Amino acid sequence: MKRLAPMGLILLVALFVSTAVHAGPAVNEGKLFCTDPDLNSACDPELFTTKFWKEKFFGGGPGQPGNVLMAKGKGFMLQNMVLQEVAPCDSGDCGLPAEDPCYATDWEYKTTYEGGMLTLNSKGPWLDKGMLKAKGLTATNYSRGRGEDGNLQFCLVIAAGEFRNAQDFTFNAVARFDATSDPGNYQFKVDDEGNPVFQRGYSFDALIEIVEK
Repeated sequence: MKRLAPMGLILLVALFVSTAVHAGPAVNEGKLFCTDPDLNSACDPELFTTKFWKEKFFGGGPGQPGNVLMAKGKGFMLQNMVLQEVAPCDSGDCGLPAEDPCYATDWEYKTTYEGGMLTLNSKGPWLDKGMLKAKGLTATNYSRGRGEDGNLQFCLVIAAGEFRNAQDFTFNAVARFDATSDPGNYQFKVDDEGNPVFQRGYSFDALIEIVEK
């Protein structure tokens, strides 16, 4: 009887490990979560909050390749997205269709970012438990105004990405920021010699949707 005890223990451990591996995050898929119900009538009633976004001017100033973008809110963190290119819009709408969430008629610039990581956790409404992480992201930002003058506005779209620890799901994300409507929600920082260091904004709006493949 004593000889069977180790085998029973091994089977018990194997069962526990198997259950833990397959349990995974508890995802609330198929819902559109947002910070403001006016952003989209399909938003789930359970809203979330944002804290701030920040772009560090590692490239030397606004719109320079090498700048790094991040954002944070309740239940999510976006990190280390690197600016690749800025191009003036050929038309005020940047060629966006009217049904696009970023459509506007007076955008000035189209900026692309790549890399970085999006992390979602259960402090936000998209998960009941666990954590989701997506890497190798691509984002497009449509903007107008100059941050130095405190009148920056933008709409940023993260292209549909996959979670490395939940490959059955994809996500969509959009963020909008308007410094002109609340001048106190934006900061443009320079060093003692007048060189740009970073720009940062608060109270931005966002949409996040998790979709099952």
